[in-house]
Amino acid sequence: MNTILTLVRKDFTLFLKDKTAIVLTFLVPFFVIYIVGNIFSGAGDNGGLSSNIKLAVYNESSDANAEVVVEGLEAETSIELVRDATGPDDTRVPFDRESIRQGIVDHDYNFALIIPQDYLKQEGIGLRIELLSNPKNQIETQIINGLIQKTIFTKLPQLMSSQLDKYQRELMGDTQYTEFLDGFAALISLSYEGAEYEDVRGNMGFEGLSKLLSSGTADSESGENSGGLIDGMIEIDEDQVFGKEIENPYLTRMIGGYAIMFLLFATTGSAASLFEERNDGIFLRLLSMPVKRTHILWSKFIFNTILGVVQALTLFVASSFLFNVEVFPNFLNLLVVSLFASAACTAFGMLLASISKTPQQAQGFGTLLIISMSAMGGAWFPLSMMPEPMQVIGKFTLVYWGVESYLGALWEEAGLIALIPELSVLAAIAIGLNLLSSWRFKTGNLFR
Repeated sequence: MNTILTLVRKDFTLFLKDKTAIVLTFLVPFFVIYIVGNIFSGAGDNGGLSSNIKLAVYNESSDANAEVVVEGLEAETSIELVRDATGPDDTRVPFDRESIRQGIVDHDYNFALIIPQDYLKQEGIGLRIELLSNPKNQIETQIINGLIQKTIFTKLPQLMSSQLDKYQRELMGDTQYTEFLDGFAALISLSYEGAEYEDVRGNMGFEGLSKLLSSGTADSESGENSGGLIDGMIEIDEDQVFGKEIENPYLTRMIGGYAIMFLLFATTGSAASLFEERNDGIFLRLLSMPVKRTHILWSKFIFNTILGVVQALTLFVASSFLFNVEVFPNFLNLLVVSLFASAACTAFGMLLASISKTPQQAQGFGTLLIISMSAMGGAWFPLSMMPEPMQVIGKFTLVYWGVESYLGALWEEAGLIALIPELSVLAAIAIGLNLLSSWRFKTGNLFR
């Protein structure tokens, strides 16, 4: 037992000598809980589980009542409403059907609501709206669908009042309908003290009733069976712009985030092997031959990049066979995206090795940065759920651009030309991090 305790003491002594590793031990959980806490606790004015999701709205109808839907959505603090498109010279122009759909194609927003000219059904009673979407994130999609349905059901009396009055008049006939309203108004004025016939008669019909309902004067029991009355009245025509034919949409949306995390951990671990080769004296033996430091670094970079590509493609091929993710129709695009993503992740791992003095420091820095980038870069949660400052930071991470690249290749099935913006950013990250790590390796003691 004394021997074991002595060895434990030895491990603690070595650990306490590495001040950086001590700090990272406590810093990693602190940052993780800070990021996750900000996301789920709604820190800041716009924070929370459903903040700042962009929704484009186009009211095509000339009916004034249709605007209550837009007003209801504007009142939702969880939604950032977009009412117009970008025109010539960066001017703002009203939406039409073509421009509001183009906004989804251009990734200005992922959801668009159209209130059509004939939103009230011509036969029977009910209403119809159109929802365009790019549901590349399931959480955002569920939130938007829920908020739209909530708004429409809340505004249902105002939306359908004129239609219901018209429907009842057609069903009963003009004479019987007028007699019914006259008699009903008289009955109410006689039954309730202070109710004048003229006032009651002026508010008869569904339009008047909707005003009473919206003012909150109806008792709570009157809506008990409203679900059966309005069931089937609302028709939502959904037009999914991207991902409509994908067989396994949930995993297709998620797999890009896991792939980029996997690449980061794998390539970072491989880059950390530089310390093992230094400790084994391999570098000294190599440098005694006609080999330069840059040769060693480039060989490591190329090897780890190729290894990362192979590992990423293995992950995608396995998902294809096991879970029917449509990999092979987009295999070329995935290969190119994986090459750029692996290069950026390998450069990140090389930078970690260049700024760390021990493998423990490299592991601590890597864990901290990878978890932080994954949380803020969209691998775990959509950026719209995060406070505004974290959304801005998230777009500066390689995880964000890696996830967007994989979504473009798999979910949107975009061609290589369409992926150029994301791939260009990944290439710039790889070049920038390689330049920093090369400079650090020249001034550090890795090769000494």
